Amino acid sequence: MTNTKTILIIDDDEALRAALEAKFSSKGYEVIACSDGAEGLEKLKTTLFSVIMTDLHMPNLDGFGILEQKADTKNADTPLYVITNLGSDTYCDKAIDLGAKKCFVKSVVTLRDVVETIDKEIA
Repeated sequence: MTNTKTILIIDDDEALRAALEAKFSSKGYEVIACSDGAEGLEKLKTTLFSVIMTDLHMPNLDGFGILEQKADTKNADTPLYVITNLGSDTYCDKAIDLGAKKCFVKSVVTLRDVVETIDKEIA
């Protein structure tokens, strides 16, 4: 019996979501993907994940809202990573202050680097 890692990806960018899903799946992860923060928060309340990845700027509930409410879910201790287009250090600093393990800026990193970093850190 294998110990499959499960990742929740919350991002309203369909192409990015699909690319991350493919890359994590190829590493053996079970991937659950949501297109907005409200849907993601519902998943956090009902399913335990190995790792969470969220965008910051999304409809219905943004990534900061996810970070603020994660403590009241089954995933209070699950590592959460942020991937965002919001390149200002202020946004990443706020995400880290709210409990994000790391903040990736989409224009600065490759998806491969994101997946490799997360896979190594939660191994």
